[in-house]
Amino acid sequence: MRILVLAACWLTALAGEAAAQPVAQQVAVSSCTRTETDGSRALCHEAVLPASAHDIWMLFATSEGLRSWLAPVAAIDLRIGGMWEASYDASARLGDPGNIRNRIMSYLPERMLSIQVANAPPGFPHAERVAELWTVIELEPVSAGETRVRVSMLGYGEGEADDALWRMFDAGNAYTLQKLGERVGERR
Repeated sequence: MRILVLAACWLTALAGEAAAQPVAQQVAVSSCTRTETDGSRALCHEAVLPASAHDIWMLFATSEGLRSWLAPVAAIDLRIGGMWEASYDASARLGDPGNIRNRIMSYLPERMLSIQVANAPPGFPHAERVAELWTVIELEPVSAGETRVRVSMLGYGEGEADDALWRMFDAGNAYTLQKLGERVGERR
């Protein structure tokens, strides 16, 4: 989140700016950050949300779901190699060069989605480095009506670029889970 995803989660150029905006309903987002066995750093955030894994999956894995909480312009082609495209600019159109594009690396329906930045917007800091990171979004049912959502952004090493991206996505990915929690709360 943000990517993420992520990315994207999770995953977005404007996540740092968005993190400064007030949040209407607080979701308990916790850190699960870790160092992997190969020495790389994994940025990780998670939250238990009051919805089924199916319902949360639909918010990540469909264009309509993404537009309902992530960004006003968003689409996903859910297949290996497919694209997850988004823009926070409501006047943007799919295919615009300023949009964020993440390539789908793998997925397990209602359980996991992994993405990697395929195209960072013009002027994105450390664009060459962010393209080497990837995000894994995991959904783990806790009960019939609750799901743990974990967003791990992997591949961080040492150095100025990695540290700058870490700070940006640390705030952005936590904000993205907050927004997802707010969206899930609206459905109750």
